[in-house]
Amino acid sequence: MGRRGPYDFATAFAEKLLRDQFKIDKLPVKPIALAKSQGISVIPMPKDHDGVSGMFIHAHGKSAIAYATHIESKGFQHFSVAHEIGHCYLPGHMDAILPNGATEHFSRSGFVSDDRYELEADHFAAGLLMPARLFTRAMETAGDGLDAIEHLKTRCETSLTATAIRYQQLTDEAVAIIQSREHRIEFCFMSDRFLSLKPGRWPRKGDPIPLRSETRKLNAASDRILRAERLNEEAHATDWFGAFPDIELYEEVVGLGRYGRSLTVISTVDALEDGNGDSGPEAPWEPRLR
Repeated sequence: MGRRGPYDFATAFAEKLLRDQFKIDKLPVKPIALAKSQGISVIPMPKDHDGVSGMFIHAHGKSAIAYATHIESKGFQHFSVAHEIGHCYLPGHMDAILPNGATEHFSRSGFVSDDRYELEADHFAAGLLMPARLFTRAMETAGDGLDAIEHLKTRCETSLTATAIRYQQLTDEAVAIIQSREHRIEFCFMSDRFLSLKPGRWPRKGDPIPLRSETRKLNAASDRILRAERLNEEAHATDWFGAFPDIELYEEVVGLGRYGRSLTVISTVDALEDGNGDSGPEAPWEPRLR
């Protein structure tokens, strides 16, 4: 991974903690057990806190984490807890999120916040739950595209969204990861290999989803999102990325259940066909929540 991002330090910080302080060297990383081993209490939140992923509490010298339960997904909850652990350990976070004697901070994890500290905690959580050395080893037998991401999600016990973002950071293949809600893009990440193809534009937050895309088709029906349906088809590269080389792209999209969004994986067809068409292990299809 040659390209550097503004939050890479948070990912590296988490990986160093995992290795040097927490002494964890295998997947899956169990964030709730990890927090408790460090004297941090972990409790579920009531389901009426819709839109909040978790809460960090610090009072009388002791810390506690509460994680959201309105999305009944172990991966989502693990990421939420890891995010709060980031607030506890990342330099400057305690002062920033608990100013003027405050004792509670509500978080919105998932790479959709514009707040610096929330994004740092998101990238910390990715590094904590999917450290590069262990994750890349697991990638060797995971396959490609959305199948690989779903396999790795199960292996790491993480959310599909977080796993997809980590996958594009560490893969050698050309892949773009897009999360969207209704008819708008929330974020797009592209792997180094994908960027080397020199797309004419980078889809940004708030951009409309292309009309001819499978993503647009899936997002048009909220019940299909809720059922975690999956669609795939050849992608119209110029619709997504403007000027683009004459390379065939493949679009895979899956609904994220009660999270109310969809996750799109766009890959080059040659990447999916590598290895004589063997895409690696694939679990039987079933509805999935984020």
